[in-house]
Amino acid sequence: MNRTSIIAAAALTLTLASCSGPDEKAGAAQDEAAANAASVAYNGTGPAEEAGKAADRANRAVAKARDEQADALKDQGRAIRSQADSDADKLEEQAKAIRGTAKDKAGVLDQQAKTVRQQ
Repeated sequence: MNRTSIIAAAALTLTLASCSGPDEKAGAAQDEAAANAASVAYNGTGPAEEAGKAADRANRAVAKARDEQADALKDQGRAIRSQADSDADKLEEQAKAIRGTAKDKAGVLDQQAKTVRQQ
């Protein structure tokens, strides 16, 4: 990952860590509704909110793992392309050497043919 991507990922992680995720918010709403239905004062926390918070953390971890897997696959692709370029460059150099040797041999044979014709 390049530096900009790393900074963006860190900022996103800090932003997500500092705010409630969707499951936590939904859990808080459930806890508040349950407290209201039971005619109990809602104190701002409850079991559904905590479960939602845990689900949000798990979802972020899964998303992070997917991103890391995708990055690893992209890195593999770049490595394969780089190796292919290196192999192709070597083959091009071999082809150039083979053509040069063939040209030299053909030149010798052309000279011999010229000599034979002049005799």
